Amino acid sequence: MRSNIQSASNTLLKNRKLKVFLFFLVLTAIIWLLVELSKTYTSEAKFNVKYKNIPENLLLQNKPISIVDIQLKAPGFSLLKYKTLNRDINLSLANLSKNKKGYYILTNNQKAFITKQLSSNVEVIKVQEDTIYIDLGANISKKVPVNVLLDLEFKMGYNLINSYQVKPDSVLIKGPQKYIDSIQEIATEVKAIKEVSENVNTELKLQLPAKQTNVKATVNKVKIISKVDKFTEGKFKIPVAIINQPDNILVKPFPKEIEVYYIAGLANFNKISKENLEIVFDFNQYKNDTLITKLSPIVQHRSEYISTLKIVPEQIEFLIQKKK
Repeated sequence: MRSNIQSASNTLLKNRKLKVFLFFLVLTAIIWLLVELSKTYTSEAKFNVKYKNIPENLLLQNKPISIVDIQLKAPGFSLLKYKTLNRDINLSLANLSKNKKGYYILTNNQKAFITKQLSSNVEVIKVQEDTIYIDLGANISKKVPVNVLLDLEFKMGYNLINSYQVKPDSVLIKGPQKYIDSIQEIATEVKAIKEVSENVNTELKLQLPAKQTNVKATVNKVKIISKVDKFTEGKFKIPVAIINQPDNILVKPFPKEIEVYYIAGLANFNKISKENLEIVFDFNQYKNDTLITKLSPIVQHRSEYISTLKIVPEQIEFLIQKKK
């Protein structure tokens, strides 16, 4: 029994000594690490770059390099902070140089500017990317038309009275000249509306070029307005009118009348009369080609309320007689 107690006491003593040893070992390691980290070292760290002070009349055409390696001289504590996480630094474009390749900056000329952005005990020794080329170009603006991508499907018998009103129908875009020069129009989002029987009044977002993030527009959406009405068909008979007849020629048309079929909205149907139509046949068609035997109609004027127009017959025959 006594031997068992003695054995247990020895074990506890050994465990206590082991714990004391481990404590002093860890404490020594911590003190050593603190001493080492307080020493000054030279090492590289990566930084995310942001560009400041871009000249007012110029704009970045493409994104320059976004990460640089910088050689730093600093206590280990500070170096550890910059080496474990990518920190941000600013590079100034206020004093640009230029050669055949374009604009560029010499980063090591900005060591003092960079040092001010770091901790007070950190010194910038060298920026590894000594020369950074900056793709800059003129910042211009121009007005371009809006291309409406609206698909309307009407109920039977319904249609637009007039064409779309787009407000605004053109937009001012601004951005790098290399991109703006290639843009001839700005399209809207694609939208489809089915079973349309009422006036159209909707908004569509503008679709700026996705890859050209530097291109901006003065507005980001447009309004589309148009009147819709139920349509019906009407018809007139009007005499054939031939223009440009020579004084010594008599042109007899066959038939002497044509039928005009038209479609118009109910709201304006009663505003349409024969006086709203002017359809002629030009004798110069024959003068220019004496082999033809028929003349084609020319619509010189028609009512703004007429949606579609059909002329029967589509061509007329004619007989030429010399006047006595």
